[in-house]
Parts: sequence; C-alpha cells; structure tokens
Amino acid sequence: MHELLMVLYAQMHTQTACALDGNESTLLGIAVFLTSEACLLETAVSKICNRRHMAGVVATAEACDSNAALLASGDLRVLQPVFQIYGQCRSFSGPVVTLKVFEDNVLVRELLETRGEGKVLVIDGGGSMRCALVGGNLGQLAHNNGWSGIVVNGCIRDVDEINGCGIGVRALGSHPLKSNKKGHGDKHVPVYIAGVYIAGSFIRDGEWLYADSDGILVSKSELSI
Repeated sequence: MHELLMVLYAQMHTQTACALDGNESTLLGIAVFLTSEACLLETAVSKICNRRHMAGVVATAEACDSNAALLASGDLRVLQPVFQIYGQCRSFSGPVVTLKVFEDNVLVRELLETRGEGKVLVIDGGGSMRCALVGGNLGQLAHNNGWSGIVVNGCIRDVDEINGCGIGVRALGSHPLKSNKKGHGDKHVPVYIAGVYIAGSFIRDGEWLYADSDGILVSKSELSI
C-alpha cells in the first residue's frame, strides 16, 4: 500500500507537469483531484491496517481492568506514558525481540532485515535524545519483513515516511541527526525502558507487548482476548 501511495504521488507530479502547457484551471483541477485521491488512499491504508490489528490486539485498558492479579504480581506491566505514536498502525502486538544500543543503529538494521513474523522490536537506546535510531528506510524494511511494531527508547527521524508505513512505531520523539554506524550493542538481552522495572523485572525476549492509543503493556505471556 505504501508503494501505491508513492506511485500516486509520482503520477500527480507527472500530470501536473504535463498540464503546464494548458490553462491554469486545468493545472489546478488536476492538482486538486490527485491530491484528494492521495489523501483518500492514505486514509484507506490506515483503516485497513488498524482493522487488521484490531481483530487480534488486546485493548490495553480492558487488559488492565481484567488482569488486576497480573498487574499486582508484575507479570503484566504498564510502560510510562512517555512515547509518541507514529506509523499507520496505532494498535499492534506481538512477541518481543529486545535490543540494547546507544546512538548506534547497525544492529537495528540487522534485526529488521530478518523475518519479523508479527514480532515487536523493543530497542533500549538509553533514552538518548541526541540522534535517531530508526528512519524511514528502516520503517519500510520492518513493514516489508512482517514486523508488527517497533518501540524505541530514543528517537526516530523521517517522521512523514514512517507515518506512511503500515507498521506501528513508538518513540520518545524525533531527531534529524542519524546515529553512529559502529555495530555496538547487544541483541536478545533484558532491557529496561520507561519505568518497567518491577521486582527486578526487565523486558525480556519472548514476552508480549501490546500497544494502542491508550498506552503500552508488557506481559510475561500472551494475553487472551
């Protein structure tokens, strides 16, 4: 669907250029029509994505209401409300794959180049606000490879591109500067982000993450709908 948007925008520019030899009303009419079509298609992408995820995603508010014992034991944890919402999919869930890096995104790309199979990549970037760990190319890569979502304890960039991707993304904010490319970091290790540290519990590989407009939950096991 993202590719269709790109094609439509390209057609808009092509037809607008062709109309330069015509009158001003023709030029304006083509531009308005194609811009309207692009907006409608982008809205359709968002609706399709969210319908697809709504069918299998546990609502975070309902999960909290019906799992008081899990919350009390720490088997279900709520991330602090510090994340911004990006991407076409506002709701997403899946098994967690963890990554710990600091201002270096080589390992981010390495993981996103693998088959996601509906998993969520949780990146502990140390909360750095000095550069971005995920950009538009990585967002599209994650979508193409079947990742359900990405949660970044740090920043992203290319926000408009990421917002056009059929994937859910959470991050502390955006930053235009790219990260280092040294390959430092650790895959599949327990990570600590956004206040999730209850009775010595980190976020670990294989746990489940649920995100929607209300917030983000991490569970030791998959929750029933």
